[in-house]
Amino acid sequence: MAAVTETTIHPAFEKLRSHRIGTLNLEVEEYRHKKTGARHLHLAADNDENVFFVALRTFPMDSTGVAHILEHTALCGSERYPVRDPFFMMIRRSLNTFMNAFTSSDWTAYPFASMNRKDFDNLLQVYLDSVFFSRLDPLDFAQEGHRLEFDKPDDPKSDLVYKGVVYNEMKGAMSAPTSQLWQNLTSHLFPTTTYHFNSGGEPDHIVDLSYDDLVKFYKHHYHPSNAIFATYGNIPAREHHEKFEELALKRFDRLDIELPVRDEKRLFAPIRVEQGYAVSEGEDTANKTHIVMGWLLGHSFDLQENLEGQLLSAVLLENSASPLMRALETTDIGHAPSPMCGLEDSNREMTFVCGIEG
Repeated sequence: MAAVTETTIHPAFEKLRSHRIGTLNLEVEEYRHKKTGARHLHLAADNDENVFFVALRTFPMDSTGVAHILEHTALCGSERYPVRDPFFMMIRRSLNTFMNAFTSSDWTAYPFASMNRKDFDNLLQVYLDSVFFSRLDPLDFAQEGHRLEFDKPDDPKSDLVYKGVVYNEMKGAMSAPTSQLWQNLTSHLFPTTTYHFNSGGEPDHIVDLSYDDLVKFYKHHYHPSNAIFATYGNIPAREHHEKFEELALKRFDRLDIELPVRDEKRLFAPIRVEQGYAVSEGEDTANKTHIVMGWLLGHSFDLQENLEGQLLSAVLLENSASPLMRALETTDIGHAPSPMCGLEDSNREMTFVCGIEG
């Protein structure tokens, strides 16, 4: 694999570091866009399957699902591609090996992969234009977010009901007791930060989101100064930089974006919370109790603390011979260990959870 020299670095970027990982047969290269501050991590490998994603820090401070709805709406047409759903058109017509978009509690990412160079370049154009120059049509917001429709479309005298892709998706997701339990637990573990809220959206709160709120969130978060690009494969970093600069970055200046996620405050004593959840009419409520306990731990990005958390979780819960798992499986106060048992390390600070159900 050829070494990256100063003459092969695109003038719009500066190289920060590189590191060889022999066991994976790849070179990790980190760059920064001089004008906007956007970062690029390139995993140079002798592999024809090239991968791209752009991720942005998205910190919603309510449960309207603004980040989730924006992820959907951003893919519904852009400046260069002002057509209905270019994303889904490319899914049908592209040679991609992977293509999706994700919303997490504190980030949103748009990844794809392809083994065909022309197809990769086409997808890159669609993705960069959708992320940084999205149309955000109000009608797309109504389709993806929420709108009012007649319960019976051909009967204007029928009741008005809420509809929407994300609204309907989250109604289904939040109907599961374990989803409600997790959201309730994290809202008390994280009382003051973005993790207190449901980034996917609570159905009762999604309908409070306005189109203007969506546009404001987009303008504040979807900027190269708040973005990180990552690529993998045998396309050199410089060629990626040429595309990034030409298709998007040259049109932006650096923006000072304040999006802090601070450590959560610690409690002086345990708190106890009891909350009910809905069941179907006439459904038996026996053996439907969930009892869980959660502890806030250290930083997930601290490799030492993360390793300690993973090791502790494995020792306590990995199988039926593990002491905590054995206690949960044999206790008389429940029927089975909670599916939430284990270490959650996707947030800034890790959470360890154990409990029973039944």
